[in-house]
Amino acid sequence: MKKHLFSIFLLLACVSLMFGQSKDEFKPEVKIGGVIFTGWEFNVDNANFISKIDTSANGVNSNSAFGYNPTKNQFETSMNSFYIERAYINVLASLAPNVKGRITPDVFSFKDQGGTTQYMLGLKYAWVDWTAFKHESGIAVDLTIGIIPNRWIANIEKYWGYRGFAKTLTDYSYTTSAPRSGNTITKTTGSYFSSADMGLEGSLMLPKGYGELYTNVFNGNGYRNLTFDNRFKDFMGSLFIHPLVTQINKKMDAQKKKGKDRIDGIADLTLGGFAYIGKLANGEDMTVNPSNGIVGAQYVRNRFGGMVSFKYNMKKFGFIKVGGEFSAQSNQDPYSAAKPDSLLKASSTGLSAWLEFNPPVEQLNEKLMLVARFDMFDPNTGNDNTSTTSFNNNTDKQTLLILGLAYKPTKVCTLGITYQATTYQSQYIVKYDGSTTKTDARLLVHGILEF
Repeated sequence: MKKHLFSIFLLLACVSLMFGQSKDEFKPEVKIGGVIFTGWEFNVDNANFISKIDTSANGVNSNSAFGYNPTKNQFETSMNSFYIERAYINVLASLAPNVKGRITPDVFSFKDQGGTTQYMLGLKYAWVDWTAFKHESGIAVDLTIGIIPNRWIANIEKYWGYRGFAKTLTDYSYTTSAPRSGNTITKTTGSYFSSADMGLEGSLMLPKGYGELYTNVFNGNGYRNLTFDNRFKDFMGSLFIHPLVTQINKKMDAQKKKGKDRIDGIADLTLGGFAYIGKLANGEDMTVNPSNGIVGAQYVRNRFGGMVSFKYNMKKFGFIKVGGEFSAQSNQDPYSAAKPDSLLKASSTGLSAWLEFNPPVEQLNEKLMLVARFDMFDPNTGNDNTSTTSFNNNTDKQTLLILGLAYKPTKVCTLGITYQATTYQSQYIVKYDGSTTKTDARLLVHGILEF
């Protein structure tokens, strides 16, 4: 594999020398910016995922989600909190015509052993990029190494447009399991993959802006675990196509000659897809069956998906943008120590659709938007577990509904208010009085700054 990587590197170096870069005088530049996602959250319906159940004889209830009645008064009423969901600083450097880099310190929250929310400073991105080839037609070849973004998540965030309201489908933390131990229920959440990881990326920009192709080799640990002693690597490919870019650019050029920066009609059409093949830091199962010496089966964490985004500008004022993505998981785990070569397979599917609507009113000046999104997620599509007393693959489907308004007083600032409701297939949500329901709802006020 090292020989192949060296050959690719040597080929790109030769191409770079043959075609060269622009002869225009170059001035190194360093830009500093930042991102802040903050706001206020209110528990609208005084409800939470069940965390405590009454395991006494009086609490037995075969109709309850976990076979027992949930205990009352598990949390405070009218819970609300100001929060900082994300804060980081971007340092972008263009140091030569074909060399640039980025460092992004990231402030993130976590709960300590006492359950108290703490904040810590870490690295979200730290990469060096070399442009091996660039042509006036728009074709460009780049190599990037370091802590690099997952291009699928990064690009879907751009088309969804409201990362400060909620993460995208493949980055969102859905409920994947909720095992019971005694009278305690422990909810576990997880996403498809990390939004950044240590690795190497090769990118190809297609001519005239028709699309972008990204190929990645990742450690698979994610940016919160940057250990480098993992012999396994994950592979990912992402492709985004813009089939109407020529027509859109011609219309935009004509408008610019008139001193305008807006076109009517179709303003964007993007299609995309990805494939992720790997283990996501699960390594391998080294369990050995002493009777036959068989080594345990391998872990598998494969993901596949597609997307579409469409924007239409109304005449003079207003627009509508619709889009969505579909993503599937194919997982494989060793089944048992007694039979280490046996497999436990599970597949997951998710679907997300969104809408952004700006009314065709001149006074709004494309600053006030109605935002809506609806997700469906099934952490295990097998549905072969028929138990009615646990969170399992027969009752684990969930949906996410987001409805809200966004106001953009400037390009760098967004203020918003959203209603966000997660609904489960069964009644896993308990209210303060002990009654159960399927929906857990929140009201959020958002403040987003990106500069």
